[in-house]
Amino acid sequence: MNLNVAVIGPSDLVDKVVEVGSVFQELHMIPAPYPHEQDTLEVVARVREQADILLFTGPIPYQLALDSEPGLPMVHVQYSGTTLYKVLFDFYRTQLLEMDGEIRISVDVLLRHELEEQLDELGLVRRQIYVKPYSAGTRHEDLVAFHYELWSQGLVAATVTCVTSVYQQLVELGVPAFRVVPTQSSIRDVLNRALLEGKSLRLSSTQMAIGILNIDHFERVVKEAASDYEVQRKKIILQQILIDFGEETQSLINWTDSGEVSFITTRGIIEQATRKFEQAPLLLEVMERLQWKASIGIGLGRTANEAEGKAREALLKAKAGGGGNCFLMMQDGQVYGPMGSELTLKYSARSEDPELISMAKKAGLSVGTLNRLISLCRRLDTRALTAAQLAEGFGITLRSARRIMAALEKYELATIVGEEQPVGRGRPRQIYALHIDGFF
Repeated sequence: MNLNVAVIGPSDLVDKVVEVGSVFQELHMIPAPYPHEQDTLEVVARVREQADILLFTGPIPYQLALDSEPGLPMVHVQYSGTTLYKVLFDFYRTQLLEMDGEIRISVDVLLRHELEEQLDELGLVRRQIYVKPYSAGTRHEDLVAFHYELWSQGLVAATVTCVTSVYQQLVELGVPAFRVVPTQSSIRDVLNRALLEGKSLRLSSTQMAIGILNIDHFERVVKEAASDYEVQRKKIILQQILIDFGEETQSLINWTDSGEVSFITTRGIIEQATRKFEQAPLLLEVMERLQWKASIGIGLGRTANEAEGKAREALLKAKAGGGGNCFLMMQDGQVYGPMGSELTLKYSARSEDPELISMAKKAGLSVGTLNRLISLCRRLDTRALTAAQLAEGFGITLRSARRIMAALEKYELATIVGEEQPVGRGRPRQIYALHIDGFF
């Protein structure tokens, strides 16, 4: 079965990648050109349902897509110093520069040390190079301004860009501009990476997935029921829901007498059933039809023991805020949840960052809690939160959220910067500004 690779970039580079990729029998290339980098997300939205992998012809559209989290494996063509050879040849061919003259150029995206290495090998020691490497957040306008200002001041004789739209605008401004295009070897490299990503994706989709559904406070629910018949009727409804779910997902259902049911399937099926770990349709149906509060923990792993262990951890997270939630945990500690809410978060329960570990110990919180807090702030695009926002985002009680905020404030990881008056009656809510610098 071929892997569908959507190739996203300027039309000429897309054609070049598709041509090189035609010899890869396991890859089916889907051309997806755009007129400008700013159209990247629109193109991604159009092709994501057809593609297994997204391949970008450069780092800028890749970064734009990465920030939007499209939920698909992504790779991009690497631009290295070797791509400068053709540009230098074009310099001399157009007689813009003489072989024995000083090279005065501005370059974007490429790294200075790679450029210096290539020019040293060519013996071009008389040079003045201005470099603007690409970093997240760099805009098209920033690159155009960088080149144009250097040229207008007479500091450079020519400009070199890796971005098609920047090249086109510089030409319109009358600036001597040369465009760097990826070499065939760099295109073959990225196609090989796409192939490896695809194989990894297929292997991961066959990972074992175990889910544990637990009726919250089951003994109390039974005691408060009008009669044993009511409990039995609801158990029959639950059985029917799970039989339908098992048939739909090809899951093996395991029943117990403790208000807990487990199901076993594969990662690929769970990913499809939960719409890439965003929704929790099973939990929603159980709570709507039974009027019982329930929690689900789903674990992924290479073995049944590993998957069940992660499912137990995920279930504890689902019950931590009083229940009624669904969480999923992967074998590498990545967590998704609460699934089905408007603020489903993706964060890691682990960290190897000594600074983050130190912060967690200082505040008496887990690393997972801090990672989750960072994920919530990124999702809300703010560093200032109320306890109510934290409670909603984490799926926990307001009391628990206040405890977390109080701990952060006590150890100077957050400060109170304002108040918010809730709708209707109630005391003002304190707004906390977080001081977890370096993680946003």
